[in-house]
Amino acid sequence: MKTADLSTELERIEGLRVRTDVPLGRLTTFKIGGPAAVLVTPESVDALRDARRLLSGAEVPVTILGNGSNLLVSDAGFDGVVIRIGSSLGGVEVAAPDRLRIGAGTLWSKVLRFVMKEGWTGLEFGAGIPGTLGGAIATNAGTRGGATADRLIDVVGVDAGGEIQTLPVADLGFRYRRCDLPAGFVVTGTLFSAERDDPARVEATVRGYQAERRRDQPEREPSAGCIFQNPPGESAGKLIDLAGLKGETEGGAIVSPIHGNFIINRGGATAADVLKLIERVCERVLAEHGVELELEVRKVGFD
Repeated sequence: MKTADLSTELERIEGLRVRTDVPLGRLTTFKIGGPAAVLVTPESVDALRDARRLLSGAEVPVTILGNGSNLLVSDAGFDGVVIRIGSSLGGVEVAAPDRLRIGAGTLWSKVLRFVMKEGWTGLEFGAGIPGTLGGAIATNAGTRGGATADRLIDVVGVDAGGEIQTLPVADLGFRYRRCDLPAGFVVTGTLFSAERDDPARVEATVRGYQAERRRDQPEREPSAGCIFQNPPGESAGKLIDLAGLKGETEGGAIVSPIHGNFIINRGGATAADVLKLIERVCERVLAEHGVELELEVRKVGFD
């Protein structure tokens, strides 16, 4: 099916916002990337389900977008359909005395505001994670305080064929910055374990993590977060620093002088600039430390 015809069909779905030729750079934390042929934003799970059923019969690539962190989009963009999971599929609610149900479109910052105000402990580690809960599931996002899978009980979502499923954490193969969500599965909701605690104590823990992040990582410049996974027993940032790569530049991209595992868009950086810088960093770290770095950032729109 041609993109124009597909867009027309998608527009018939109630509760589905459809746009074409949408620049993705403005929707990512890196501020890099060309246009998506079609961008759809479901306002309900039903709209997402109907869209998935339609797309299952169309020979067109599909990718999922949340807050756009941990993402490098090609300068050519994405010649397919991007499903953006936003705040319409967000929210935090108490599901049981020791359970919180959180929508996939909820930003971690909103979760933290909730737990600090209401007094829930167990999710403070999310301080500093820039994305949504859906993205955190897909990447098992984490900080020094823990990882998403540590407190996860199950996820609810829509599979590639448009069926709604609930998947327990034990079936998702969580590991460092990875999990085994079924291909094409879109997370819509999550269930986490948490316990009641003094709001002041929860806030103190969150503020402590936030202070560490401000001290150790660049926050104000556009980036995708950590570019590389930490090798077993090593710190990618430290290896990059020891290789003398902090401040290394390519076009508008620079290896952060604050943290070697961040590449910053210092203005006008392209995806090609970032890829060249990634290649240079990998070559230097391999030559000097004998370690092959693996990407943590997800690439979209590349061959």
